[in-house]
Amino acid sequence: MIFQAGHQLLIWNLRLLGIFQFKPLFYDTESKQFAYRSQSKFNVIVVSSTVVVLLINGIHTLTFSTGLTMSTKAFIVTFLVGWCTGYPIAFPILNGTKTVVDLLNLIGHFEHRYLEPLSCSIKCIRCWQVRVKLCSVAAAVVSVVGPITEFAIVLREANIPTFIGSIPVNVQSGWVHGVIFAVSLVLQGFIVTAVPAAFSIMVGQVCCGTLISVAGYFSCLKKSRILKEFKYSDNLTVAVTLYRQLSVLVGQINYCFRQIVLPAILMYGITINILTTYLTVTLKSKLVSNVGNLLYPFLAFETFLVIMGTTAGLINKTSKVIVTKMKVALFDVVMQTGEMREDTRYMRRMIHACGPIKIRFGSNFIDTSTPLVMTSFCMKTLVRLLLCSKA
Repeated sequence: MIFQAGHQLLIWNLRLLGIFQFKPLFYDTESKQFAYRSQSKFNVIVVSSTVVVLLINGIHTLTFSTGLTMSTKAFIVTFLVGWCTGYPIAFPILNGTKTVVDLLNLIGHFEHRYLEPLSCSIKCIRCWQVRVKLCSVAAAVVSVVGPITEFAIVLREANIPTFIGSIPVNVQSGWVHGVIFAVSLVLQGFIVTAVPAAFSIMVGQVCCGTLISVAGYFSCLKKSRILKEFKYSDNLTVAVTLYRQLSVLVGQINYCFRQIVLPAILMYGITINILTTYLTVTLKSKLVSNVGNLLYPFLAFETFLVIMGTTAGLINKTSKVIVTKMKVALFDVVMQTGEMREDTRYMRRMIHACGPIKIRFGSNFIDTSTPLVMTSFCMKTLVRLLLCSKA
């Protein structure tokens, strides 16, 4: 199975999130499905409040601090945008949103019955399993490396502000600032452990994992014998049924991701890519002067993969190919029978009702050209920033 290839790492990531005092959902080994767990909202309120304070702090720094260079401002804006877009992505996992649980269970039950009639090659299935595993591994690595990196920066560079972007608060100040430092360190430690874990689960294992799995289902359908052997109308009926089943699954995915998660992921990828690439280029030799600066090229590369690695466009393209094949197959069936029977007319209406599959964000959807458009926008904006800094 494709999606279940990343199950073990997803369960491990949920247990890691539980260590950070967030246990919104768990995997029930008896029923073999994910289940929602009722939990206290106190931790969610604390994290949400801390993020809000952190954002206000950064905005205050940008507004009232003097002598900030262009690079410093870009760094603070990167920090603010990262939390503004990253926390809404992580929130459904931290809060235990039931729609996420329903989606995980739906796709788990779906692929058991979907892949069996396709008789797809093991090589094709394994290829998509590897991709799902890579997303799960990347999510697990971010869940562990993210908090460790944050703590390493604070311990190694103790004179930098605890809330990054908050210049007045640091350990070199008086005892009042020392108390503020201690409290803020605890709160920041809380959010930099829980939020990255929830963020990586949502982006790497839930969102990307499901989209890659759906792309794999479409690929298996396109390469299956059902779309290659249309000598009988039964094969065409099965193909239309399988396609409509995938449409229902994509509808649930759009219901979960369309309004907040996917727009936030795209906004995160675009803005962080522009700002971190700008910082990487402008700092030049100063890049190695602070251990925190090494995050910029890493984030620039990571967000570039997020932008270019959208499988939603592949889903849209493959669905168009499948619909075209079904229309051609209907013509072949009509030519073989020599007449347009009542069942053939019904099948024609069914095929015409099968439109291209669209992964939506807001009122738009992602097609094959979307990654190129986003990359072009990132490059143009980066050039404008560099020209403004030189002026």
